[in-house]
Amino acid sequence: MAHVNRSRHRPVVTAAVVGVLACVAAIVTAAQAQHARPPEHSAPARTAAPNAALRQGPFGVRAYGKFRDMAQGQDYQPKAKLGDVKAEGATDAVGALSGLRGEITMLDGRFIVSYGDGCTACPPPHAETATLLASGKVAEWAAPIVLLPESLAGKALEHFIVARAKEAGLDMSMPFPVRLKGTLTDVSMHVLKAPNAKFTGHGSAHPMAAQDEIKAAAIAGEVIGFFAPPALAGVISHPGEPFHFHWVNETRSKTAHIDAFGMAKGTLLSFPKP
Repeated sequence: MAHVNRSRHRPVVTAAVVGVLACVAAIVTAAQAQHARPPEHSAPARTAAPNAALRQGPFGVRAYGKFRDMAQGQDYQPKAKLGDVKAEGATDAVGALSGLRGEITMLDGRFIVSYGDGCTACPPPHAETATLLASGKVAEWAAPIVLLPESLAGKALEHFIVARAKEAGLDMSMPFPVRLKGTLTDVSMHVLKAPNAKFTGHGSAHPMAAQDEIKAAAIAGEVIGFFAPPALAGVISHPGEPFHFHWVNETRSKTAHIDAFGMAKGTLLSFPKP
């Protein structure tokens, strides 16, 4: 029998075995990884509310939709179901119905909806959807309530609210709800009716929507608003504006978006307790 030099052939055998073991390990690792996570097609699409990351601050202010998306992208699609917002524990909210069909306000956990074109068979508020909504949860409103020492309007009123909010200890880097109750003066408000086909986006010569205009020298009621720090201006308020305000009548049966207004001397101003 011819003598075989086994020491010369051993490295070849060892390399082959190592190669086989490496292939087996790779196959096992791939199989384990495949079982460690479900296939992409089996994962359901996320149905969480848009902009969920925008829930901010001690009052859990949440933004559904964005003002700038409405103005720049003409996005009027549903972003939240009002029943879901209520179920999350919201107490205050302001916004617009999907399709720009009307206005939404929430006070003490109850939604008030006004339709620009009215409706003969209005759905219950919890079944409605919003294309834009800012909501928050207030467990307790701070005392004492601030009385306006004089009639204020426009930027002077906004500055007064901001100054009193700072004194109340609110974090001005975070959004928060605010309320006023009294007589509104020189009021300009609207209730959305439907998208305007001539509107071409931000800066258009035509308004974004057809709307019912409401103007009054004086009108009683409540104002529900949200303060928008710079990071949220254009999201929960018009771009460049620190507040988004809605009016609610004294019986809390009608609401409207406020474009311009003042408040008479003696108005009650309320902040959530920090």
